[in-house]
Amino acid sequence: MRTCSNVTATAMILLMLAAAPVGAIAEEVFEVVDAEFVDIDSTLSLNMRIDTNIPEYITIAMDQGFAVPFLFEVEIRERNPWWFDDKVVALKQQYLLHYLPILENYIVIDRNLSQRTYFRNRDTAMYSVSRVAEYPLFSLDNLQRDADLYARVRFGIDVDELPLPLKSSSLWDNDWNIKSDWFEWSLEDLVP
Repeated sequence: MRTCSNVTATAMILLMLAAAPVGAIAEEVFEVVDAEFVDIDSTLSLNMRIDTNIPEYITIAMDQGFAVPFLFEVEIRERNPWWFDDKVVALKQQYLLHYLPILENYIVIDRNLSQRTYFRNRDTAMYSVSRVAEYPLFSLDNLQRDADLYARVRFGIDVDELPLPLKSSSLWDNDWNIKSDWFEWSLEDLVP
């Protein structure tokens, strides 16, 4: 008798989980909408556009003065028909988004270029991080001309650089390890 009710209860729980809408379980926080390289004086520069849907726990942390580290990762890879693709170049661009209550401003720090930009609100600060225009990355001369190359990029939160209080899962009911899927494109036009 008891076994039958346990089986029924387990079946009901599984049915409720299966019936939950997929969007409620996992929603894209970051999505790379478009990315391309442009050749500016033999330097590959990145243009990229990211859609962001920042969860509430991250905006609360920002508004309370915690510096939230963002990054985009860029890789150039060579296709290998026999094994995994070879990584030719890998770069990590880091940003830090921080609220300064005394100034009532948000600051975006480009950690690679050591540049600071101030914004009046969080949305414009986040918009500046999510739009990359002609960001110089590396020389076109470093790439092999006859290789089958492609590029890929993703955007997310740099969990290695999170402030210590945000790393503790006991204080926050959330997941800070959020990254977009890789966005890929061919380099045929840039590397003849």
